Amino acid sequence: MLYLLLRALEDIGGPAVFRYVTTRSALAFIFGFVVVIVVGRPLIHLLYRKGIRSFERSYGDINTTAKTGTPIMGGLLMAFGGLGSALLWCDLTNPFVWALFAAAVYFAGFGLLDDWLKIRHRNPDRGIGRATKLASQAIFGLAVGLYLAWPAISPFPGAVGTQLQIPFLKGAFIDLGFGILIWSSFFIAYHVNAVNITDGLDGLATVPAILVLVVIAVFAYIAGNIQLSGHYLYAFIPRSSEITVFCAAVVGAGLGFLWYVCHPASIFLGDTGSLFIGGVLGTAALLIRQEIVCLIAGFIFLLELVSTFVQEQIGFKLFKRRLLPRAPLHHAFQHRGMAESKIVVRFWIVSLICAAMALMTIKFR
Repeated sequence: MLYLLLRALEDIGGPAVFRYVTTRSALAFIFGFVVVIVVGRPLIHLLYRKGIRSFERSYGDINTTAKTGTPIMGGLLMAFGGLGSALLWCDLTNPFVWALFAAAVYFAGFGLLDDWLKIRHRNPDRGIGRATKLASQAIFGLAVGLYLAWPAISPFPGAVGTQLQIPFLKGAFIDLGFGILIWSSFFIAYHVNAVNITDGLDGLATVPAILVLVVIAVFAYIAGNIQLSGHYLYAFIPRSSEITVFCAAVVGAGLGFLWYVCHPASIFLGDTGSLFIGGVLGTAALLIRQEIVCLIAGFIFLLELVSTFVQEQIGFKLFKRRLLPRAPLHHAFQHRGMAESKIVVRFWIVSLICAAMALMTIKFR
């Protein structure tokens, strides 16, 4: 919105600096952060007064009573700051930007409904059913897959939209063809659920998500630049560098949210935030065709989801007993007596290392 105005002013002698992705990414980051900081405290007070507060599950020997009553739906704050900044600084004629907006609004909306149902029933297990959630994720994943594969609507040149890029190998990819429909549905569902499961301690999911978004932003910038993509031997995806600006806006909003969610949290992401983040991460990775790199950067999310799957689907259903002390993984560390803040910071450190490894794939091939 503001970008289009500034480009119009450029035609009559205004500054040309706003045409550059790097400039607008920096501005989107700052604006997203400032909006969340300014709006955060009033929103927290409003949610508290309206009774929009958490009802924590019981985890046996893990005490969660101190968290009960904390305002939830904090994803509204992150979405407002991130999407508001993106609206101002992104090129709104870019198809990749609208795909990301669609993902953000779709999943934030489902998360908002889920949070509202839990508050209405005063029970954390009375939200949208698991089957309904998975169906909604699969439907959106199919839509993204069609967007990637169908030449009539795809913004990708040639067969790039269906190629799964293999890191650490030069020019290596697997052409999935219309198998991209199944892959994109799985990938979207994976990210939405992995972030949702990870969001169990104060700030635990926020920093890993920020780091993955930074990695995606870097790869989007390379893929959308014909010189850089050629130099690093990546497929050139015209106009995809605008994804960098969108990611920068959400990163800024995420850091602003971290201001309020660091232990002890003043507000929780809720499903509004975790589904919003997961949907954006999964969609952005698919749009730049770097799903495996995204999995490397978000290895913490993978660990959390796998630990839950092993416990519930293999341990409880197959062997009728626990295979892990607790699940997800962060609760296993809590069960051992480790302080919440120590668990969170150590998970952040692992996430930082994983993000660095993902960035290494640019050159180590």
